[in-house]
Amino acid sequence: MNQTKPKVKQQTLCVQLETLTQQYQQLEQDQFTYHRALADISQSVHPFTLDTAQWQLFDDLTTQLAAPLTTLTHLAKLYGGDKAQHAIDTFEAQIPQFANGIHAWWQWVMQALATETQEIGTQNWVLTALLPWVYWTQQTDKTRKPHLKARYQQATSDAYDQLMADAMTLKLDDTQRQYRVHWCQWMCAKYQRTSSAVEGRNGYLSQRHQANRGFSAQSLKVLTIIHNFDLKRPDGTTAAQRLFGHPFPDLFEWILSTINELPMPRRSSKAHQTNPLHVELFPA
Repeated sequence: MNQTKPKVKQQTLCVQLETLTQQYQQLEQDQFTYHRALADISQSVHPFTLDTAQWQLFDDLTTQLAAPLTTLTHLAKLYGGDKAQHAIDTFEAQIPQFANGIHAWWQWVMQALATETQEIGTQNWVLTALLPWVYWTQQTDKTRKPHLKARYQQATSDAYDQLMADAMTLKLDDTQRQYRVHWCQWMCAKYQRTSSAVEGRNGYLSQRHQANRGFSAQSLKVLTIIHNFDLKRPDGTTAAQRLFGHPFPDLFEWILSTINELPMPRRSSKAHQTNPLHVELFPA
């Protein structure tokens, strides 16, 4: 009788351990699925498709986002509840704005290209062959996440093969090709997938947040010096000059006289990465 109880207890613990192991494995799988869905969304919001390097407009973008959004909706029901579903609904409501941004960029590209050249063959070559390669090259250079970088590198390689297979690529001389490459670089740099540069950490909201924190003691000291020794009234006098009754050296000139040789810039801890846009772009 006494030997039976430990066996039953041991069997119960084994069942509980197996159940917890299965739950843990399911959580790991769902977490992987969640991150994969986010990655799919990030890789979809581009003016070109990753697989074919074709133009991506509203219907294409909606189709690309349908699968990961369905996955996120399923996970929200299991883990996130109403708050997670509200976030998904908010994102879905923004999809038309994403598509409109891509559409507006394409309109700009075509109108700007029409002012550059009226040759239909050159326009088609830029839009279908050169522009995708330049775009994915820039995306590869900007991306730091290894899995995204590898995906963009593959898209860049595919776009390069398509570019070199186009007969127009070798018909143009080096000067014409380089000019078109620089033009595409300029246009691709104007496509922004985020509004944070305007509204986020680099823009107005950041300035408001910083103002709410106040000034540091060092900032107040510097501002006081500028107010007393640099700001002048219409008669050309500073506050320090009016108080002490004699002029003071120019603040900017005095600062320059106290500066020694500037130190060398620090070395980056990251290995130098060559930029493929600054090397020979086409074979001779």
